[in-house]
Amino acid sequence: MSIINHLYLKDAKPTDIPHLLLWDTPNDLEINQLLFNNNAQQISYRDNLLGRIKKKQKFLMLHENLDQELEAIKQICEYATKPVILLTDLDILITYLYTQPDSPISLFWKQLEYMRHLQSILWILLPSKLSPPNWNKRHLESVVSDGPN
Repeated sequence: MSIINHLYLKDAKPTDIPHLLLWDTPNDLEINQLLFNNNAQQISYRDNLLGRIKKKQKFLMLHENLDQELEAIKQICEYATKPVILLTDLDILITYLYTQPDSPISLFWKQLEYMRHLQSILWILLPSKLSPPNWNKRHLESVVSDGPN
């Protein structure tokens, strides 16, 4: 857990763009420590998505509504109660996009990387296997766990 005590999410520059936190084996204790140390709020993309689904909606078609999903990420930052957001479960959307024929994943990564004017510092927690190939390394941190959980 010592690496978590030296990870300063609130120092991310610039503060109005998405940053990636690549971490393969996070546990609740480490995440809670990271949140506490950085005055951060954890928000689940999955929970946010479930809250946006309309009861009569039969299919999610997320790959056809990338702009809507990116806007939802902006709104998460806008309505946050803390200055730093740790967005979890976005791997659900990314994995979904990879499974689609003619996957729009490259477009998604490009639009996410160039998203600007976020109201909170946004860190997106992802497993390292889902790291985008050309993401700016200055906006990316990797956590290597001390050992097996």
